[in-house]
Amino acid sequence: MRYASYTELAERARRSGLVARCAVAGAANAHALEAVYQAADQGFVRPVLIGPADRTRALLAELGLDEQRAELVDCAPEENPAAVAVRLVREGAVDFILKGGIETRDLLRPVLDKETGINDAGFVTHLGLMQIAGYPKLLAMSDAAVVPYPDLEAKAKIVRITTEALRRLGIDTPVVAALASIEVVNPKLPETVEARELQEMSERGELGDCVVVGPISYDLATSRESAAIKGYDSPYAGDVDMLLVPQMVTGNVMSKIWNADERNILAGCLVGTRVPVALTSRSASSAEKLHSLLLCSLLGASATDPTPVPAADPASEPALVPATVPSGDAGSPE
Repeated sequence: MRYASYTELAERARRSGLVARCAVAGAANAHALEAVYQAADQGFVRPVLIGPADRTRALLAELGLDEQRAELVDCAPEENPAAVAVRLVREGAVDFILKGGIETRDLLRPVLDKETGINDAGFVTHLGLMQIAGYPKLLAMSDAAVVPYPDLEAKAKIVRITTEALRRLGIDTPVVAALASIEVVNPKLPETVEARELQEMSERGELGDCVVVGPISYDLATSRESAAIKGYDSPYAGDVDMLLVPQMVTGNVMSKIWNADERNILAGCLVGTRVPVALTSRSASSAEKLHSLLLCSLLGASATDPTPVPAADPASEPALVPATVPSGDAGSPE
């Protein structure tokens, strides 16, 4: 199954009836509270707010948000709320984590702790899932945020982890484009050599239920017309499900270019951990935050119901849109 838009992905959440429990680590943060309550308004998230309860209650009241719609987990000001969130994950009490008003390093420290953390795969990567104007389906990308210079071994891990996540969404046998500047192997361009090796690993079944094509340039991966003009003969040309970028900076720059077009929707989360982790920043749009929480909710809760849900007629169903939330002094999530 493939999704033409985030509206169809939201319909999967609605029809499945799944409501994921979102642990907000550092809940006394207006941006995080606005995001998680918007997701709750859409019906796919139940907020679990972790932090000093008095501060959380005061901010909820200031923002006009109903405390009764969330579960508050009190922790002392000197206690790391991310450690509490990780403990709740290990206890099976929450389905994913959202970074609130804490530093990213303070969030990741308990997540990645070798003894008490939730880094079950021993490798964490970032999965982006994007709705790009002109492309006929949602398009994934990795890694644009975590692994700066992945070698062949790291790229293989990225493919295994991210395609497993895509299969949880119901995207069977994802097609991965191992991107390079050209579509032929050139020993002087290491990314082309590694892309071909990944394709061969995929053909041997070493990367799980997926197809890797590479090396392949971006235009050939996303445009059948470009492939036809250049004489590139592949059944996957212009129809890939995911872009594997050769370096983090490539994906980061591509994301920022796409983000400049208001028609596009970008969302993402960390995967490889026992549950997804959303690292929405203060500068992220309401749409990006909301769609990232949708993605996390499906990945976090989908293990109990991985069956794809047929998409409804978009004209007959409400679109996934950010709810109107009273504004306030948000402060910085960093």
